[in-house]
Amino acid sequence: MGTMLENSPPAVQPRPSTPVAVALNPLHAKDLQAKVIGFVALALVVTAALVALALYTKWQDAIDAQERQNANLARVLQEQTLRVLAPIDQATLRMRDTVAKGSFQPSDYTRLANETGLVPDILTQLSVVGADGRFVASNLDPDGQKTGPLDLSEREHIQVHLEPARHADARMQLTRHGLFVGKPVLGKVSGKWTLQLSRPIVSPSGYLHGIVVASVNPDYFETVYSDVELGPGGAVSLLGDDNTLRARVAGGEATGMGKSVTLPNGHPLADLNTPEGVYVRVSELDKTERITAFRRVPGYPLNVVVSNTTEAALEEWRDMRNVTLTVALVLGAAIVASGVGFLRGVRRLEESHAALAVSEAQAQSASQAKSEFLAAVSHELRTPLTSIRGFAELMELRLQQPSFREAATLIRQAADHLNTLLTEILDLAKVEAGAMPIVLAPHPVRELVQNTADFFAISAAQKGLTLQVSVSPDAPQSLVCDGLRLKQILNNLLSNALKFTAQGGVRLEVETGAEGTRLQFHVVDSGPGIPPHLHDLIFEKFRQGSAQVSSEHGGTGLGLALSRALAELMHGELTVTSTPGEGARFTLSLPCTEPAAG
Repeated sequence: MGTMLENSPPAVQPRPSTPVAVALNPLHAKDLQAKVIGFVALALVVTAALVALALYTKWQDAIDAQERQNANLARVLQEQTLRVLAPIDQATLRMRDTVAKGSFQPSDYTRLANETGLVPDILTQLSVVGADGRFVASNLDPDGQKTGPLDLSEREHIQVHLEPARHADARMQLTRHGLFVGKPVLGKVSGKWTLQLSRPIVSPSGYLHGIVVASVNPDYFETVYSDVELGPGGAVSLLGDDNTLRARVAGGEATGMGKSVTLPNGHPLADLNTPEGVYVRVSELDKTERITAFRRVPGYPLNVVVSNTTEAALEEWRDMRNVTLTVALVLGAAIVASGVGFLRGVRRLEESHAALAVSEAQAQSASQAKSEFLAAVSHELRTPLTSIRGFAELMELRLQQPSFREAATLIRQAADHLNTLLTEILDLAKVEAGAMPIVLAPHPVRELVQNTADFFAISAAQKGLTLQVSVSPDAPQSLVCDGLRLKQILNNLLSNALKFTAQGGVRLEVETGAEGTRLQFHVVDSGPGIPPHLHDLIFEKFRQGSAQVSSEHGGTGLGLALSRALAELMHGELTVTSTPGEGARFTLSLPCTEPAAG
């Protein structure tokens, strides 16, 4: 009796689960969530800081621009004020000198006043007051007949020269050349509000002859200041060192003439040694924060002060600020929305990964159950199959009638075929379960190939086909591989080649690859060939070239799938090249040296 089939139970071990997608670790998810929240918070803080910096920079630019504008205007108005005061000052000096010399004529009043070029709009009157404080004459009344000896002794600009000791505080309004710049008063002679500029007439012996008085129309300054375009919050003032307003225009309207201003300690204007300056503080006049620039009129106790309310100066900045804050809020909302969306996406991805992991685990479990089922079925079928084959062999030996022996032979062949199918199923189950053992060892290449081909020599001869073996001279003498699995692959390829080839022959060729690192086994047949679109399909489980092939030649479609799986376990690959009508070429490529562990 022939050798009985192996009846040992299959050794199918469960393969470690390696799901494609694994659910996110809860700690990692929380850490990621914290990082996203931190990033969003950081982005918001950075955005807020940048917006605040930009707004502050623009705010400072607006303040600086207003300060520069006010300073420039103060300089221009200072120069204009000086152009008015200088000729009037010179006129009083000439009149003083003329009167002191005793060569003064009544016509000199008109002549000296007209020489200033400021009569009558600016210089309203140029007059002389006696040492007793009474009016003498002026360019409006050269002989003094119209006015008469009007007593002006109570006026500050007269008293400061008549009784200097009693008016020490007022003398701060004296220039170094003795010109006193008084407060605005209502003129008794002209009947108009005027600024009184007075100078004493002193003889060489020090005797006071009288006082020269120039009456200046403050409306001129108010008109000039009104023409300056400062906007509704702008103001221009002519302020004396005694902190009394000589003229002021605010919001385009004249206001505050003669008003005294109390400056606190440390106020920039309080330091008379400072020729110019800018500052931002609440005004003592209207209690409004103002951006102010001032310039002192050189040689005179007067200051030109130009200011604008901070609110008016920052009007454009506030519009820009509102737009910027709106954009920043939208950007912040977008950042928050992006962060929330990202977190939701991560959460959905986590849920998807969890579901995929469950699905993968279920698939793994199903695959494991299937493999175990197939292995169990194969094992259970082998016991009766072994008995059937054994009895068939016994009948072949003992039956005398040829027809009975032929029937017994058919039974044995059917049992062999069924055993082959069961072996393929069991091997494939082992591969899928990760339990297929691969034993790498050196094997003689030429002997292994020749023995494999010899096994199919009778089958080839029975079909009238040639079976050739060709080993390249440069092929190595031995190959580190699993010899049993290599034979199993070559057996499958040769069996298929002989099965599908009707005429011609089959060749088994061995050669070294182009780089010399791999050994290639080619099984070439002269069969019908395989269409290109089926080159990948035939390596799938339970798939054959077509239904016609399956019906004509039988088979389960597991052979090539198993062969490719075994090739990959040995770090090789199994491919096919074929053209319909020209046969097929299956190539098994294996590494020439033992692959590194892992």
